[in-house]
Amino acid sequence: MKAIFLSALLLVGANNFAQKLTADEQRIKKVFFDFLLFYKKNEKKFNSFKLYSGSGKENNPPYRINWDTGVQQYFNYLRKYVPFVGEAYIKAETGHFKNAEQNFKEYPDEEIAMGFDYDRWAGGQENIDYTYKWYTSPENTYHVIISGNKAKLRIGSPKEKEGDTQFWSFVPFVKERGKWKMADNIYPEDE
Repeated sequence: MKAIFLSALLLVGANNFAQKLTADEQRIKKVFFDFLLFYKKNEKKFNSFKLYSGSGKENNPPYRINWDTGVQQYFNYLRKYVPFVGEAYIKAETGHFKNAEQNFKEYPDEEIAMGFDYDRWAGGQENIDYTYKWYTSPENTYHVIISGNKAKLRIGSPKEKEGDTQFWSFVPFVKERGKWKMADNIYPEDE
C-alpha cells in the first residue's frame, strides 16, 4: 500500500515539475492564451475577411485567393490590432494561402474550400468557446522548447484513463523585436 501511495505521489510530483515553466516559457504560454482570448472576443472580425471566393455560380468553385482585397486587409488588421503575432505569422499565413491556391488549381471542382474548412485560428471544428477551454484547461500539460529566438509551445490534453495516449498540439513562436510572437496557428503534433 505504501508503495502505491509513494508511486502516486511521485507521479503527481513529476507532473507538477513538468508544469513549472521559466519566466520566458510562461510569457510564451501567456501570448497564446491572450491570442485565444482576443480571438474569442473578435471572432466575427477574423471571419469577416474574404480570403477566398468562388468564381462559379453563387460563389461556388472554382475558388481563388483574394490576394489584393481580403488577404491584404487581413494582414493589415493583424499588423495593427493583433499584438500576439508578427511577420513570421504573416509569412506562414502566406504559405498556407499559396498552398490553398495550389489546391484550388489542382482540384477546380472541389466543393470544399481546402484550407478553409475548419477554424484556422483555433485549430479545430469546434467553436472558439470550446477550443478556448480545451487549450487553456489547467488539466493540460504544457511544455515549452526554446532554441535561440524560436520556440514551440506543446499542449498535451489530459488522458481520460490510464493507458490512453496523450493528444499533443503545438504552436510555433519566434522572438521579434524582443517579444515572443506566434509564428503560426495551432496544429496537432505528429506522433
